[in-house]
Amino acid sequence: MTINLLPWVLRGGDFSKPGWHSQPTAAYQLMFEFLRVSPSYELARKARTTGLSKEEKTALPDDFEQVLKTYDLIGDVNCVLFRAWWLKRGLKVFGNPYSKPDVHEIAVMPAGSDMDTKKVLNSLQTDFTDKRRDEGLTASLLISLPLDLKTNEILRKVRKLLNAYKDRDVGTPSPPKIKLMGKRFHANPMFKGLRLLWFRAAKPNWELWRLGAKAQLSDSYSKVLDPAAPRKPKDPIEMDDRITMSKITFRSVHRFEHIAENAARGRFPCADSVPMSEFNYPEIAQRLLTHTKWVKSQKLKWVETQKKEK
Repeated sequence: MTINLLPWVLRGGDFSKPGWHSQPTAAYQLMFEFLRVSPSYELARKARTTGLSKEEKTALPDDFEQVLKTYDLIGDVNCVLFRAWWLKRGLKVFGNPYSKPDVHEIAVMPAGSDMDTKKVLNSLQTDFTDKRRDEGLTASLLISLPLDLKTNEILRKVRKLLNAYKDRDVGTPSPPKIKLMGKRFHANPMFKGLRLLWFRAAKPNWELWRLGAKAQLSDSYSKVLDPAAPRKPKDPIEMDDRITMSKITFRSVHRFEHIAENAARGRFPCADSVPMSEFNYPEIAQRLLTHTKWVKSQKLKWVETQKKEK
């Protein structure tokens, strides 16, 4: 079976479903992964499920209500496959209500009779309201077309009406509940930063330079430094490289911890200063390990089901 057919692998068509649309990007799944290491987001999960201890309540960040709002939109990220979450919930969080806008018939007023306002209002309140919502509440112009005019005359008058609205501010469709920040998303640095936090959780006793080299933070120093090298450097040059790599790693840990915590506030990618919950890396490691085991079990179940069906 090709990898694109595996049920947990996101596909291009997953970004456009009836009534919803989003631009394809790896940013959504990366935000999902950063939420898994965010201590504030884990506190929000506990607050909404098992409850918080007295110690946890006293250590809550000042803006914890914002974290709870993000959690209420996204939910638990620990025991769920991203694609399953995206299809059920994610597209409605990150996407726009959307289907290609169309021209709709509201009502026909026969010649020689007054307008049946009840019929027109009923049509507006039922079919048209639903269709417009599916189309993302785009700006629309309600007009009356006299059917006894020639078609070319109707088109000329409609074109004149449309031209009159070209430069007018008629609003924009409803924004996503969570909108990505920035005009361009650079996935590779985010992948490196995420790996860095994973390695810090898995190897809490490693020196910073080893973590940075393992996460390949620097195109220059990661190539010349071996994360498995002995503690003692072989020469002064390697010592200097380790010192520089340590400084790079220290700054990167600080940056990507902030990115994880901002993600918990619905801001991604963002490294702005934010009230920080403590990054307890041994606890994060256990959480990531539990998630990894759960994912493996789900994939194994699917494989076994496929074997039985053959």
